[in-house]
Amino acid sequence: MSGRAWHAAGVTVGALLLAVGCTFGGGPKDPPRAAEPTEAPGPPVGSVEHPRPVDCLDGATTAPGHPGDSTATAGRPWSPPGSSSPRARGDDVTVGPLTLEGLHGLVRGDQEAHGVHNSDGWHYLVGASVRLGGSATVTIGAEQRARAGLEFGGGDHMGPAPAVTFSACADAATSFLGAFFVAGDGKACVPLDIRVGDSAPRRVVISFFDGECAA
Repeated sequence: MSGRAWHAAGVTVGALLLAVGCTFGGGPKDPPRAAEPTEAPGPPVGSVEHPRPVDCLDGATTAPGHPGDSTATAGRPWSPPGSSSPRARGDDVTVGPLTLEGLHGLVRGDQEAHGVHNSDGWHYLVGASVRLGGSATVTIGAEQRARAGLEFGGGDHMGPAPAVTFSACADAATSFLGAFFVAGDGKACVPLDIRVGDSAPRRVVISFFDGECAA
């Protein structure tokens, strides 16, 4: 084979090798694609930013103070009786459509008549009622969130929440049976911020067997 033929053959082989190299990844690669941004998870249910919903399915459409056939509290650590303790109407806390029954009557007296004690602290049985179609959010004040919580709704194994939103059934006033939790000896002045709709919250300070509390 002449020199010119060898040269032509070399050019041909070189071109083939270059083509094969490009085919099998020898050529330039595309830059890696940037990872698509993922949406950050929202606040957990039961937090101050996302209050635990306590709605029609958690309550009973009977007279306030008589929860009737509601079984929403079955399995709770405080094993409540069928209804909250008798109380004077003047001890109720009412803000808008929401009434928290007997809270002002816990300043002093017999803790065991109103609550159940276990290794975590005290669980004070409280009835709540919401007028037909109404809704209100109760939030434990920041000063006592480390010790106190709300035990309404959320199923059998949910712990105390710093905030809950009560919502009545659309066609009837609704009663709820639950508890306020206070850790340790169960004695504390607990501030509650109660908000109806978009209105400013109203603060109410509740004494759980801790004497008179500053407003």
